[in-house]
Amino acid sequence: MNSDLFYAALGGLGQFGIITRARIKLELTPKKAKWLRFLYTDFSEFTRDQERLISETNGLHFLEGSVMLDHGPPDNWRSTYYPPSEHMRIVSMVKQHRVIYCLEVVKYYDETSQHSVNEEMEELSDSLNYERGFVYEKDVTYMDFLNRVRTGELKLKSKGQWDVPHPWLNLFVPKSQISRFEYGVFKGIILRNNITTGPLLVYPMNRNK
Repeated sequence: MNSDLFYAALGGLGQFGIITRARIKLELTPKKAKWLRFLYTDFSEFTRDQERLISETNGLHFLEGSVMLDHGPPDNWRSTYYPPSEHMRIVSMVKQHRVIYCLEVVKYYDETSQHSVNEEMEELSDSLNYERGFVYEKDVTYMDFLNRVRTGELKLKSKGQWDVPHPWLNLFVPKSQISRFEYGVFKGIILRNNITTGPLLVYPMNRNK
């Protein structure tokens, strides 16, 4: 009975429930987002920087890591984020190392805090151990950042691929095993079997949260 509801609850990753009462706190939205991406060839440096950033009070509003592989569709990572003039440099680095990593950070701001945000993000950049010369920055509106996946959605819809199932696997990997996971999965299973894959994201998480 009600199989749609049953399977929605079963596959809802704990997000399904019955809300009987709710209070929502509203805040003024920021106007802009300073959006930076840093490229890494060393996985240990990448994870070390991620872990440090989530343990500090630095005011970042978004932090995400992703894996960039030397195979699959050429536009796997070539989002409109990266300037076309940089594509060949990035391709060359991916081909040389076969797997590289991207650290993405965002801080929201408005006109009154623009100067201080620029200084904070410059200081942050200096403290990270990414490949020098491979940092990319954008200033976008807050809404454009929130809606950043829309371009990919429209592209899939144009190919008739949006309505097919989108399986998504979430794994918790302990800090003590993350390097073995990277070696065995990213550089092992995926590259060895030439798996053309969708996005691979790496998020650090605080256990106490």
